[in-house]
Amino acid sequence: MQSASVTSFAYRAYGFNLVSDIPLARLSPGIDLGLDTITVTRQEVMPEAPANAAKIGPYLRAAPGFLSLDIDGVVRMAAIAGQRLLYCPYDGTDDASVQVFLMGSGLGAVLMQRKLLVMHGNAVEVAGACVMCVGPSGVGKSTTAAGLMQRGHRVMSDDVCAINGAGQIVPGIPSIKLWQSAADGLGMATKGLDPVRPDMEKYGLPLGRAFYADPLPVTRIYVLSPNGSATVSLERLNAAEKFDTLRDNTYRFPFVAALGLSTLHFQQLADLARRISVTRIKRPAEGFHLDQLLDALIADTTDQVRNT
Repeated sequence: MQSASVTSFAYRAYGFNLVSDIPLARLSPGIDLGLDTITVTRQEVMPEAPANAAKIGPYLRAAPGFLSLDIDGVVRMAAIAGQRLLYCPYDGTDDASVQVFLMGSGLGAVLMQRKLLVMHGNAVEVAGACVMCVGPSGVGKSTTAAGLMQRGHRVMSDDVCAINGAGQIVPGIPSIKLWQSAADGLGMATKGLDPVRPDMEKYGLPLGRAFYADPLPVTRIYVLSPNGSATVSLERLNAAEKFDTLRDNTYRFPFVAALGLSTLHFQQLADLARRISVTRIKRPAEGFHLDQLLDALIADTTDQVRNT
């Protein structure tokens, strides 16, 4: 990776300005003077963890206002007080690989320090409402968001979703990361797109006008669940199931307790669970079945909007 430059690059994401000493691909450029700023800065000697920092595994140290993470062979990072994201790449690491972790786990930790509820999923505007799709990695969240985009809906966030104190999704990074196989199934060309990391058949698709850039209240969450069923079906979750599902789809859940945020986090989950509906979308485990899934999701969302 190249040495840090004195040049600053300015972007907006998740309701903040991001001022970085390296260019960050696919972010919205510019500064909004009405927003607080998070700095992203290279630092050759990373800060020591506080004496009270918890050790979680061999690579994570955290205490209230501090989290350091060592992505072995790629980058060391530290999130400080919701204001700074420091990084030190390993020798020979490419910029794209550094950005994956900076804008994922690193920024996710900073957003948690800012007291945002950070979820692992995608957020899309559908019928004037914000819906989220959640589920384990590889279950098809980004594919579903891209399919909704093809049907004229606008994407608000991919992979890392941040919910503010008003229960609104704050728009994230205006791109979707798609595997080549998913792009093929959607009929999307990846020629000319940069891979997320070298030698990886996963690409960053800029959203352009398909990005929804204003906060929207979260009204419903869909849990993608390939379970071997014969058809696509919907199952509304009860109160206890909603809470458990939201907890299970918290972004980097081990960070929460390590940062001393458990009480706040569980209150945020309980508040969100009271306000929204959570629905499990069951689909066959094999095959694409995207059109049926999208039909069911859009019809359900539209019906709920009409009935509110």
